[in-house]
Amino acid sequence: MDGTRLRSAAYPVRLALVRLRAAPGRAALVALGIAAGAAMLALAVGGSAAVRDRAVSQELARIGASDSSLQVVWSGVPAQASVPVSRLDSGARRALTSIVPGRPFGVSLFRQAQFGGAFVNLGGVDGLGRWVRLRSGRVPRRCTPRRCDVVLVGGSGRLPRLPFLHVVGRGTLTKDAPLGAYFGNRGASGPPLLLADGALALGGLPLPDAELIARTYGWVLPIAPGSLHDWEIPGLARRIDREAVRLAAVDPVFSVSAPLDSLASVHGKARVAGERLLLIGGDVAVLLLAFAVLAAARRRRDTDDARRRLTWSGARWTQLATFTAVEPALVAFVAVCVGWAAGAGFAALLARSLNTDTGPVLAHSLLSGRGLALAALLAVVSAAVVVASLRASVASFGDWSLTTADVAAVGAIAAVLLAVARGDASADSVGGGTGAFLLLLPALVVFAAAVLAARLLAPVFRLLGRARGPLPVRLAAVSLARRGGTAIVASAFLVVSIGVALFAVSYRATLERGQRDQAAFAVPADYVLSESLERLVPVQAVAPGAFARLGESVTAARAAGDARGRDLTLLALPAHAVPRLNGWRSRPTAQLGPSEHLRGFDLRLRRFALPFVLHGGPIVLTLDVLKPRGDFAAVELGTATPGTHVLRADVPTGGRVVGLRLGYPPIAAFLAGHRESGTTLSVSNASQGVLTLGRPFSSWIGTGGVRVENHRIHYLVNRAAVSLLRPKQPTDGVPVPVLATPGIAALGDIVSVNVNEAPLTVQVVGRVPLVPSVDGEAIVADRDRVSTVLNGARPGTLRPNEVWVLHARPDAAEQLARAPLNRFSVASHAAALHELRSDPLARGTLAILGATALAALVLALVGLLLIVVTDVRDETGELFDLRAQGVTARELRRYLRVRAALVAVAGVVGGLVTGALLVTLVASVVSVTAGATTPIPPLVVSVDWPVLLLAFVAFVAAATLVVVAASTRTPA
Repeated sequence: MDGTRLRSAAYPVRLALVRLRAAPGRAALVALGIAAGAAMLALAVGGSAAVRDRAVSQELARIGASDSSLQVVWSGVPAQASVPVSRLDSGARRALTSIVPGRPFGVSLFRQAQFGGAFVNLGGVDGLGRWVRLRSGRVPRRCTPRRCDVVLVGGSGRLPRLPFLHVVGRGTLTKDAPLGAYFGNRGASGPPLLLADGALALGGLPLPDAELIARTYGWVLPIAPGSLHDWEIPGLARRIDREAVRLAAVDPVFSVSAPLDSLASVHGKARVAGERLLLIGGDVAVLLLAFAVLAAARRRRDTDDARRRLTWSGARWTQLATFTAVEPALVAFVAVCVGWAAGAGFAALLARSLNTDTGPVLAHSLLSGRGLALAALLAVVSAAVVVASLRASVASFGDWSLTTADVAAVGAIAAVLLAVARGDASADSVGGGTGAFLLLLPALVVFAAAVLAARLLAPVFRLLGRARGPLPVRLAAVSLARRGGTAIVASAFLVVSIGVALFAVSYRATLERGQRDQAAFAVPADYVLSESLERLVPVQAVAPGAFARLGESVTAARAAGDARGRDLTLLALPAHAVPRLNGWRSRPTAQLGPSEHLRGFDLRLRRFALPFVLHGGPIVLTLDVLKPRGDFAAVELGTATPGTHVLRADVPTGGRVVGLRLGYPPIAAFLAGHRESGTTLSVSNASQGVLTLGRPFSSWIGTGGVRVENHRIHYLVNRAAVSLLRPKQPTDGVPVPVLATPGIAALGDIVSVNVNEAPLTVQVVGRVPLVPSVDGEAIVADRDRVSTVLNGARPGTLRPNEVWVLHARPDAAEQLARAPLNRFSVASHAAALHELRSDPLARGTLAILGATALAALVLALVGLLLIVVTDVRDETGELFDLRAQGVTARELRRYLRVRAALVAVAGVVGGLVTGALLVTLVASVVSVTAGATTPIPPLVVSVDWPVLLLAFVAFVAAATLVVVAASTRTPA
């Protein structure tokens, strides 16, 4: 009895296996969709792990050793330690390498003490030469008890005189040296800091009472890029705690520190990068799995016929359920295994291209417990969804039925409309629910397009069969309309494949253009040199000839400002250079000129004399001089007192006097300040009088309490205002023409702004969405004209602080690496573009899009092959009837080829429409770059026509060969 039950229960399984073995092509389309989906999901999972690991390595390299080092510290007197120093050393090194692989180095610092008649800080570092930049001398040799070379890296004062201690060089610690906790940033203050090569070697020097000197020993392990994997960061704190307990057992004075916050930030950035890549790859996986469901739903009639025959044979409901589930389960299991293995291979290639360890990446992603569980879950879900699509029907209306695929398509369309209504998915929101939902937009659109194509193709073929035209075409169209079956599914499959391929190629081209646009926007010239915040070397400190040797270059001025509470940036360039910058969406055509230069009188002698007659209170006279290189000098002539006098001062040769400031005497200003604070002294807080000067001063105009009448200068000066005598400028009273971003342009045609706390009136002559190199609101003006306006009213307000190399010479990079140009901060357009292209997430995204396009085209060819093979197999009766009616074998082959051509044309047309819709929607709604950042400037749809044309020709040629080869054999 038990054997009978067992055979009865096993019969549906054997039947399903027999059906699969007898007609494997019946489930090929479903298996193909599931395998492709599994492969893409595996590629996304493995690629995500590779990208995250590569992102961690790059971030560790970026932040440097100073912010990414593990440290073990011991402080005290060696004579009081519970174990010898050698054991402290071995225990600390063992603990560090147990946390992260690497080579720790030792650090020691003696407490400030007097050695050799000098009060100094004495320390040692293993491999000191790596962390010191010498200004003079040489790198110390390894310290020994008989001779210990040291280098002075900070502090000032007397140096020790000991026969075994020799100062051999002077320098500073490098910026990335992880030694700040020991030596700090001492500069020139404090006692001298002397460092030797060798941490423990200092303990062996013949210093008086060396064992009684308090000191600090440290062991530092910089986390090198590649030594710490992304998946190891969450467990790092636990390992640190474990090693801290072990060290405490050696000596309780030990302490362990790690940059956990920095590493958590690194892990967070890498996680976001991986998740975004997983979403992009998951789109295609969901898409292909959805098509497998669509293909299975169209096999419903065959499954219903088999179930009906089993019912006639007396099968119970459990046997029917087993029969229905076994075939999809076997197909799903085999397809997922094959697809997962293929995806693992592609992920390994991606990991290798990113220079990450392939084995660990696969072991901690696809081959890990979670990865294998995900594959198993994918197989179960795929089988369950296919079974549901075979059995479920929501409603029927006559001959037309509503399947789960139709309902899902309606839901996908609603989701797409919701995504469009909710706005864009910026980089900041991708990790959240809304962003993740929007990044599923491609899968939703293509799935809906596939279902819609499957529903529309039969009516379209029916209309084509009724229309006038060649008989073979009409006959094939009628055949497809009446008994489309697999052909309709294959045509929908072509819609999916061609749509995905077009989307992948075009979106890849869009992202690549976005990279070029980002680099051009960030660095609008070949090179942009700006003043370094560390060295504070102005552009004017270098001869213009040095910049000219780089290539065609111009100086620029960048300054902060505001307009009615809105922050803005003023970018001042020569008017002729503005439209030639990279980074414009459309090059501006508005005229910003003409250029004007500051007027004044030129200084021809080194010594300047100013004769004057003064009636009234004393004032301080200061010349504002424009120097030949564009910067300003304030030359104080001295205090003018009542009477006839001459003030003299040395002035910059070749300069131009553009203003004469009248100031309140410092002593008077000091006393006035005390009066305001409550002093009982009776002092004036202003100075008033009449000043008589010769030409050209007598023809100038005054501001800030200064006026000129009948060549006599009347003044009223105090501490509150800047009193200035200056020449008339051609720009006086004329607004400066500017290009403005929308926020500034919305304020009106004439706008009053403040630049470096100086008022400026501008006229908006052109509106631009963004200004290259500026993040936020900005105005662009002619450099000389706006400089004349600002410096004419307040000399020194604006000066060139950048140099833009529009077209660099081939040797420009070499010159920038040498003095004097190496004192500037340099931004390179080529380096910015290389950084964007080498970003691991960008490379992974573009690689997945390329693989998706290739896989989609291959699947399209497979779909064409299946349709012809299926026609030859399933339409045997119809083909036999045609042959009996006198149709030749050649005409039968042409008939099959026409059917395949109709299916292919319908699928390609639908795929082109779907792909175009996808690219347009994704580029406008999902505002994320290849590197998963918010694009500045925004993405613009780009079509790589040469690649598309080449792909189209190759696809047509391959499809022709496939169809011809598959239709060669026809029934006799």
